[in-house]
Amino acid sequence: MKVLLYAIMQPLPYRVRRIWAVLFLTTLTLCLWLGHPSLTIGHKGIAEITTAKSSPLTQRVQQGLELYQAGDIQGAIKSWEAALSNQQRHSNDSEEINVRAYLARAYQQVGQIPDAIAQLKLVIAYYRQTNEPIKVGRMLTEQAQLYSNLGQQRRAVTILCGQNQSNATCSPDSAIEIARQQSDNLGEVAAWGSLGNAHRLQGEYEQAIQDFKRSYEIAKRINNQTYIVSTLNGLANTYANLAKGNERRAEFAKEIGDQKAAEKFQQSTLSNDGQAVQYFEQSLNLARSQNDKVNELRSLLGLVRLYYRQDRQDKAIVNNTLQQAIAVLEQVSDSHDKAYAAIQLANLLQLVSHSGKSVSTEPATQCLESEFLPKSVELLNKALSITQKIQDREAESFAKGRLGHVYECLQDYQQAINFTQQALIGTVANESLYLWAWQAARLFRATGRVKEAINFYEQSFNSLKSIRSDLSLEQRDFQFDFRDNVEPVYRELLELRLEQTEHLVQESDIQQNLEFALLAIDELRLAELQNYLGNDCALALIQQPVPLIGKNTAVFSSIILKERLAIILTLADEHKKLKSRLVWVSANSQEVKDVINDLRIKLEKRSDLENSYQARAKQVYDWFIRPFIKDLETERIETLVFIQDGILRSIPMGALFDGKQFLIEKYAIATTPALTLTNTIRYNPEELRILAFGLTQAATVETDGGAKFFEPLSQVKLELKTITTSLPESKGLVDQDFTPERLQQELEKNTYPVIHLATHGKFGIDDRETFLVTGKKVEANQPKSSRPDTYNGKLTITDLYQLINNTSDRNNPIQLLTLTACETAVGSDRETLGLAGIAIQAGSQSAMASLWKVDDAATAQLITKFYQNWHSGLSKAKALQATQIAWLQAHQQQLESHPGYWASFILIGNWL
Repeated sequence: MKVLLYAIMQPLPYRVRRIWAVLFLTTLTLCLWLGHPSLTIGHKGIAEITTAKSSPLTQRVQQGLELYQAGDIQGAIKSWEAALSNQQRHSNDSEEINVRAYLARAYQQVGQIPDAIAQLKLVIAYYRQTNEPIKVGRMLTEQAQLYSNLGQQRRAVTILCGQNQSNATCSPDSAIEIARQQSDNLGEVAAWGSLGNAHRLQGEYEQAIQDFKRSYEIAKRINNQTYIVSTLNGLANTYANLAKGNERRAEFAKEIGDQKAAEKFQQSTLSNDGQAVQYFEQSLNLARSQNDKVNELRSLLGLVRLYYRQDRQDKAIVNNTLQQAIAVLEQVSDSHDKAYAAIQLANLLQLVSHSGKSVSTEPATQCLESEFLPKSVELLNKALSITQKIQDREAESFAKGRLGHVYECLQDYQQAINFTQQALIGTVANESLYLWAWQAARLFRATGRVKEAINFYEQSFNSLKSIRSDLSLEQRDFQFDFRDNVEPVYRELLELRLEQTEHLVQESDIQQNLEFALLAIDELRLAELQNYLGNDCALALIQQPVPLIGKNTAVFSSIILKERLAIILTLADEHKKLKSRLVWVSANSQEVKDVINDLRIKLEKRSDLENSYQARAKQVYDWFIRPFIKDLETERIETLVFIQDGILRSIPMGALFDGKQFLIEKYAIATTPALTLTNTIRYNPEELRILAFGLTQAATVETDGGAKFFEPLSQVKLELKTITTSLPESKGLVDQDFTPERLQQELEKNTYPVIHLATHGKFGIDDRETFLVTGKKVEANQPKSSRPDTYNGKLTITDLYQLINNTSDRNNPIQLLTLTACETAVGSDRETLGLAGIAIQAGSQSAMASLWKVDDAATAQLITKFYQNWHSGLSKAKALQATQIAWLQAHQQQLESHPGYWASFILIGNWL
């Protein structure tokens, strides 16, 4: 007898799966049901069990099977629960396990995943006890699939193949290896397909393609049409994910002016899209030949998106495919999955039929002009009817929420509010609450009910705060959608709360309001970093940020809104209480971006004899400093700490100009990503020792955008020699000695407060594309005659984190990570996140880094002087200030006084 079920080792928190479902169902990313190809053993579920030979079933069990087949899932659940209750008095292990298997499948159908997990835990224990290896292997695959649904991709991969998969060799106790040992072709094809899906959701697309192809070859060999269709769908989804990622990378490359990389990524997008279409069309034809309506619908929905993305001239094919999908939906049995498919169809109908230009994301929170909104309402009502029939509370809440959004777009605000509030009432967890509370906030704001809007924004904010660390799920595509689907909650709330400050009279009310705004800004900064860094690093928060500011320190927090720039100055009074003041700058977001980019370009231009940067540097000084001069002078402020927003992170604030002098000439300056990430325990610099690595030779690295060449750094040897001479207990290694392995060896042997890396760096769209260039040589992945046989190795931000985390002494953390030859691109606020991310990933208290490439000789002088000043007892911020002032004094009226020579170095994190 075949027992067909999903299994999991232990009931894990349901939150991760909820976040995945809620966040990704609102984007173009394939939804939960469509995104996971059905590779479960047997595929047909309980219907197949009923046809298998078995002992006579009790009346309640049989009744449950009949109700299940009739579509009454809740009725079936009640019958089987009663049968189990009765079974306790009339023990029959085999039948009890069958009933638990039925319940697990039924619970899953109505979204009761925790209940399904509880049943499957007992079933798994039974099969282990009866020593049935084929069933154990298959159950491991089922278990891994549920982990994938929960967002636990790495755990799924471990179950399917082990922790260190290489060359298709898996650990002996993994699902794949058990299937091989038992010659279980069905088990192996399902396990490889599930592994492909887990790798796809991790963003390991090339590995996923290999996994799916292995599954496909076995499915073809045993002529199992169901699995052939499923693996084709898996391949199509993977190529679609690849296309989406490359499209976003192309946009990022355009943003920073790298046209060559943008063109390469765009070509890859078109190629990936074409491959995805080919696989979906193959799976569609095969599903139709097998009368497999479920996979037919999957393929059709995948094709709708891809045909739309390709922006075909003939829109008829897109609409025709969509109508076919709507027709097939009617032929699929009611279930949790069908309800979500109807929701997806409602979204796609708006997407492909709206009257504006093509957009890249589905209408999650935006409204697209479309004459088919009433049809979307019809599909959402169908989804609602299904969820109510099967009593799936979570899906019912989601359908009501989506109905609320459609009515929001129709500007029928009362109907929208009614459905949204019903969605909130039916919400099971914070992961859904954030979305519907945000929607309610927008609706009340649109109707002029600001107080209620703020209350709902705060509900959404608090929900996001509770799940912030889970927002970087291993589904990597979410990193690209963060700005559309999460970040606006923070910004819209901040805008309302800051505007409210203007109408408050009592100083205590103003301070309370600004205190909340500062908390929200900090949470936004944390969410941005967590999103950038992915799921490989947990942010270690400091619990008491208030004492950080200190007696002679001021903190500037900025937030760029659509029409204005908000700047908040925060000081600590004599009682160590915070006092803040808000100033509005009448510059919209585009103006801020244009001004900052222009200033950055002028600051880099060291040959600028006319000092054209001064006008812009003065303009930004007038934004940030001039309104607060009296406050700074009254409190005798010596150090300024900036928590900057977006593009503002890309300029060094020390280069701001008041018309006579630079800001650094009056104040020590530092920047920090968030106060709650800054530990201000002061280090004794008398014990300063530096481990320095450098690259002097020209280098070429292999990147997704093609081979990237870096010029030699001729002064690095001198830089490292000067450092080791000034601080005798320090150590310097260059070129072939600069490898991750050597770095690890040195950190294992000795404790170094400072790691100094004089090498090129690239800061990409996320942590995987952020790396430092090493002296290690590696073989090219795809050698071509026009390319070198070997490339320089890359030390990624994740590699650096793992290396230092495995070797560092927790009692003696790294005090400073210095990067002297890196540069960030003009126009990119994403790359400056990478600078902060490297310091955080390295477990460092702070980082010193260059925003742009500086003259080698100047770098050597500046950085050596900084270390000497710090070693003499100054704080890090004051040591940098003293270094830059000394440079200016030594080069008065000379070309080298231009900020391009001295201003690029910034201090990030702990400034003491």
